[in-house]
Amino acid sequence: MAQVEGLNARGTRWYVRIVIPDDLRGAYGKARVNLALGTSDRKEAVLRGTLTRAEWLADFEAKRASLKPTRIDAITPDLAAHLAAMVRVHVLGNDDRVRSDVKLLAEMVHIRHELRLRAANPLRIPQWEPTEVREDDLSGLTPEEAHELADLNAYLDGQAAIALAGQNLKAVMPLVEAQAARLGFAFDAKTPGVREALIACLRAFRTAHRELTLRDAGEVVETPVVPPRPSSAATTSADKPKTLRDVFDRWKQSGARPRSEDSVQAMDRALRQFEGQHPGETLASIKRELGLDYRAWLMENCRTPKTARDRLTGLKTLLKFAFQELEWTERHAWVGLDIEAKTTNKRRAIRDDEMAALFGSPLHTRYELPKAANAGRDAAYWVPLIGAFTGARLGEVCQLRTADVQTVDGIPALVITDEGDGQTVKTDAGHRTIPIHSELLRLGFLGYVEATQKAGHDSLWPALPLRKVRASDYFGRWFKEFREGIGMVEAGQPSFHYFRHSVRPLMRRAGVDARIRDLILGHETKGSVGDVVYDGVLLEELKPGVEAIRYPALALPVVSPHANR
Repeated sequence: MAQVEGLNARGTRWYVRIVIPDDLRGAYGKARVNLALGTSDRKEAVLRGTLTRAEWLADFEAKRASLKPTRIDAITPDLAAHLAAMVRVHVLGNDDRVRSDVKLLAEMVHIRHELRLRAANPLRIPQWEPTEVREDDLSGLTPEEAHELADLNAYLDGQAAIALAGQNLKAVMPLVEAQAARLGFAFDAKTPGVREALIACLRAFRTAHRELTLRDAGEVVETPVVPPRPSSAATTSADKPKTLRDVFDRWKQSGARPRSEDSVQAMDRALRQFEGQHPGETLASIKRELGLDYRAWLMENCRTPKTARDRLTGLKTLLKFAFQELEWTERHAWVGLDIEAKTTNKRRAIRDDEMAALFGSPLHTRYELPKAANAGRDAAYWVPLIGAFTGARLGEVCQLRTADVQTVDGIPALVITDEGDGQTVKTDAGHRTIPIHSELLRLGFLGYVEATQKAGHDSLWPALPLRKVRASDYFGRWFKEFREGIGMVEAGQPSFHYFRHSVRPLMRRAGVDARIRDLILGHETKGSVGDVVYDGVLLEELKPGVEAIRYPALALPVVSPHANR
């Protein structure tokens, strides 16, 4: 399933955190919202969170379209009818919101009452004290509120009738322009078909206000759902020249599984950099010569050759997608263009002296947990140990839940999966179950898991902050600071991923079969289809491979408060 980003609990109630994209934060006036899902059941929260997130994603696309509307050549009859339907839904929908907002209704009654008093006595000083808050006790509108709302709707209905009788199209023009912007296009008074469209919208506007007066009389008037926009109404978006931005919008929605947020953002950065140098460039105008020029510009202006290569590779990916998948171009003009970027930090196995330094601080000798928030309290102690004794990736360890620590066939094991909220694996082979190393058991890991479960936490590292779902981002920064704090500041000093490069040779030197090594590390296994697909491997066969991970220079004391539980 598409992950429900930011699913979180407050007490017994579940919420979903929606992060507003950078380009829309000005429009929404905030960076994120935390929405109540109205349930304490986690499964129900996942379902509601998924639906809520989908609604917000659709709203983001509509908002982007409204901020950058495309001027159309003509308004077709189908599009005019669609705009009229949107106008009617807009009026009726606003009325739905007013009738369900008791605070707004009470405020409206207070203000209209003051206006009447002011009209009767112009010298009166308005009394704009806040109205008394009235709780929604399901009794609906008070008689006074119903009267005021009916009075207001009757006035608006009269104004709409006057506008329709006089064919005052300017009266409805702002509303129609706003609805058009929601669809991503703009028009003006000279656009062919605009008069016919405005007349249809003015009629819908009058009809909707007449329906409000029927509601005030107790008649049932449902607010309709806006029908899908007719394909014949798209008079410009299908005909305008395609750009790399159009390709990007299609690319990020493609693939057998959703694109990761990181890959989408990286591609967007590469594209925005290109758009900054070549604004308005269409696919048809992106030729080989432009690629050569842009490659030279990247090499001169990017901080490192790797950054330049990554940005060029991203654009080449979009051009290839436009050519092979979308068939929007006759050829891939930049095929073969590349930038050489030598790897400056080749990963290696961690040396004995480095292991002794990494695990020789008070953190691992006295369980003195760091105060830094991005260290995640107990995570600072356990996450590096799990990396050292499993070879698992940092992201795989940081995303673990308490439910991912299981006993399978009598063997304590870690389950690495992408089934939980925010969990991912790099490849299909990344789904795996790894026996827990005896050293982790000796140090009290299962006691820590039990204590975390009893505290009611779903995450194995409840104090570890999340950044765009992936906990490893913040922890990776802390681990770098931790290494530098113990003197590992030079280039080539071991990062967390060095654990992974240490585990494989340790198993190999102990005579562990290559396929067992692959299964433990989550690499694609080699062999025939029968070997890979049908020849299942039991945990008891993996356990000797895990136990082969030994560090002679490492002698850790048992200091965890959760040991021997």
